[in-house]
Amino acid sequence: MTTDNKSIARREFLTVVGKVAGSAAMLRTMAAMGIGLSAAACGSSSAAPGAPVVPPPPPPRLQSPRPGDWPANVGVGKTVVILGAGIAGMTAAIEMKKLGYTCTVLEATSVGGGRNRTIRGGDTVSETDSSQLCTFDADPDLYFNPGPARISHHHEFLLGYCRQFGIALETFVNENHAALMHSATSFGGQPQIRRRVLTDTRGNIARLLAKAVNQNALDQDLSPTDKSNILAALQEFGDLDSAFNYTGSERGGFPGQEDTGSRQRGERVTPLQLQQLIGDIFFQQRQDFTQGLEQQPTMLQPVGGMDRISRAFEAQVAADTLYESVVSEIRKIANGVRVVYSDRFGSVFNLDADYCICTIPATVLRSIANDFSAAHQSAVSSFAYSSAGKIAFQSRRFWEQNHNIYGGISWTTQDITQIWYPNNGFGRNDGVLVGAYMFGGNAGNQFAAQSPQQRINSSVNQGGNLHAEYSAEVGRGISVAWPKVPFQLGAWGVSDPGILLSPDANIYFAGEHLSLLQGWQEGAILSAYHAIDGIVARDIA
Repeated sequence: MTTDNKSIARREFLTVVGKVAGSAAMLRTMAAMGIGLSAAACGSSSAAPGAPVVPPPPPPRLQSPRPGDWPANVGVGKTVVILGAGIAGMTAAIEMKKLGYTCTVLEATSVGGGRNRTIRGGDTVSETDSSQLCTFDADPDLYFNPGPARISHHHEFLLGYCRQFGIALETFVNENHAALMHSATSFGGQPQIRRRVLTDTRGNIARLLAKAVNQNALDQDLSPTDKSNILAALQEFGDLDSAFNYTGSERGGFPGQEDTGSRQRGERVTPLQLQQLIGDIFFQQRQDFTQGLEQQPTMLQPVGGMDRISRAFEAQVAADTLYESVVSEIRKIANGVRVVYSDRFGSVFNLDADYCICTIPATVLRSIANDFSAAHQSAVSSFAYSSAGKIAFQSRRFWEQNHNIYGGISWTTQDITQIWYPNNGFGRNDGVLVGAYMFGGNAGNQFAAQSPQQRINSSVNQGGNLHAEYSAEVGRGISVAWPKVPFQLGAWGVSDPGILLSPDANIYFAGEHLSLLQGWQEGAILSAYHAIDGIVARDIA
C-alpha cells in the first residue's frame, strides 16, 4: 500500500490514502491538518474504498418559522382536522391551537405517539399476524424503545419542547470504543474491540501520510514550516514514534483488558495489520457512522423511556383527540374537507373542517378512499418505507460486568446489524439489551417474516458470535417489526417527498417521511411547521 517512488504525485498519494482509509472521517481529519483535499474526497464513505465519492443531492428543505412567529389569532373561526396523533400531528395541534384554530385529532389507536413508543413489562405488542406479551420485570430502568431511541443535540425544536414540557434528558452513548465490530469474513470471524480498529486505522494512515511528506510528495502544497507542523500533528494524531513509524499504541488498550481487568497495563496489544483493516469495507464504513451530522455526540434520550415525550405532547392535546377513530374516507368539499371515520363501536361519522393535515403513513393512507389529485395519489401509492425492526432482551448486565461496556453500540455484518447496550441504570444487575436493530432491506424483511420466537432464536444465535455467553444470559425477548405494526406498516419514509410537500386543495400532508430529517422526530416537527406555514399563509392572504 506504500511506494518508494519519491516523485509520487499528489493525486496518486491521495488515491493510496483513499484505498487505505476508505473513511470520510479520516479524510476530514487530514483536511483539518491543512492538506488541501477536494470536496469529493471529504464526502460520503459509502462507495468502495478509493472510488470517487459523489455527494448525494440534498433532500428538499422545509423552511419554517419558530413557534410563535406566526400571526396571533390568525386561526380564530377556522377548523382543522388532523389525521394521526404521532409527533407531527400533535405538534400541529399544539401550535395551531395557540393561533386560534379549532383542532380535532383523529387517532386510530388508543394512545398517541405513533412510532414514539416505549415497551415495559406487561405491555402487549400487536402485529398484523401475532401478539407478544412483554415479560420484563416491573422496574423503571427496564424498558425498550422500539421506534425512535435517540435525539441529536442540534434537534432544537424537539429539545425546545422537552424544556417546555419539563422532560428530563440524559446522555445516549452512540459510540463506545469498548464496544465491538464484528465481520463474519474478517479476523477469522472474531469480533474486534472498536478502539483497536480506530487506533490502528489512525496510526497506519498517519504513518503513510508522514512517509509521503518526508518523501517530499506534497512539496507543491506545503511550505517547510507547513511540513514540520504536519509531521508534528501526524505524530500526535497517529501516536507515531520519533521515526514516524506506527508500532501500536496504548490507545488500543492492553491484553485481556475486556476480561481480566488492569493487571497487564504495562503491555500493548499487537496492532491490527493494515491489510486486515482495509480488506473489508465493513470496518471502513462503520468507523464513520457517528461522524454523520445526525449521529454526532452529544446524543440524548429522555429519562425513563422515549414515550416521556409522546406522553407530554399528548397531555397538551388529549382533550382535542378522538382515539380509536379509524379514517375510511378523505374527501374534498366546497371550501373544506370531509373526513369519514368509525369509532371503536363501529359507528360511522362525518367530520367537516376548513383544513385537513394528514400525517397518516403513506403505507396506510394508500388504502383509504380519497379524491386526491392524480399526482398526489401516485406519490402516496409509490412511497417507500424502511422495513426496520428491533428486538430486546432482559439480561444480567454481562456486557458491563464481563467486558466493561457501558452503553453504546456493537456492529456486525450479520442480519441483526447492531447490538445496543442500555444507557441507563449503569451498575445495576439487570438491563434491557437491544439484541438486533436492522434498518431495512433484506434483513428487515426477513425479520418481519419470522415469527416472534424465530426472531428470538436467530438473534440469540447471531449475538453469540459477538459475546460467547450470550445464549446463556439473554432472555425474555420482545420484538417489533415495523412493516407489520397496524396503522404504521413501515418504519420511516425513504422516498423523495415530491408533490406531497404541496397541498391538495385544503388537504395538507405532514409526517417525518415528508421532511429533511426522515426517520427523526425533529423531522416530524418540521413537517408540521411546514403544513402550518401553508395554512397560515392562506389565511392571512
